[in-house]
Amino acid sequence: MIALSAGCLSGDEDEGSPDDGTGDPEDGETDDLPDALASYETQPFQSPDRTTSPSAELIHDRDAADDWLDVRDSPPESLTDFIEDTDFEVAVLAKLEAGAPSPCHEMGLESIGIDESEENDDSLALRAAVQETADEKEACATQEVTVGRLVRATFESEPLSKLSVSIRDRHGQSHGIATASESVSESTSGNDGGTDNATESDADSE
Repeated sequence: MIALSAGCLSGDEDEGSPDDGTGDPEDGETDDLPDALASYETQPFQSPDRTTSPSAELIHDRDAADDWLDVRDSPPESLTDFIEDTDFEVAVLAKLEAGAPSPCHEMGLESIGIDESEENDDSLALRAAVQETADEKEACATQEVTVGRLVRATFESEPLSKLSVSIRDRHGQSHGIATASESVSESTSGNDGGTDNATESDADSE
């Protein structure tokens, strides 16, 4: 795996507002990215719908992205713009979601990279976690929500078509999710697991 670890890459938000996708996209550091990755950006979003388990999906084309937007209730302009600005000739969108106990949480991206395969069938590899955004003195209403993040990965050449994700949920349990085309498989562990045959690099948290 060749990866850039990102302590937490959060989109800038309006002060005092939950991480609902109204903020600007966050540019990723590119100095230590794998050679195949040109750049990446992320955009947070939030939904009042409850999610029972973490999920991930790789969005390859404009139609799939528009379909995802269509089922959302009044998506903010920043989220719509983020998707519209994606060039699917050289980029893909990875959608990461998980449940949270209050709106004062977000899906934080911790690393991005490439899982290399001997069969030349590499995967975009992401590690993320549900994180609390409120400080100790900030009150936040208890309300089940879904927190998520779109990750736009732009490649030097043809985009990858497989996704490998580890999401740490609100309870600290890690869920491994692998997608290829329309298939999805998931494994669960009690802690974060590394990926063999991998190289990883870090980015600073906010």
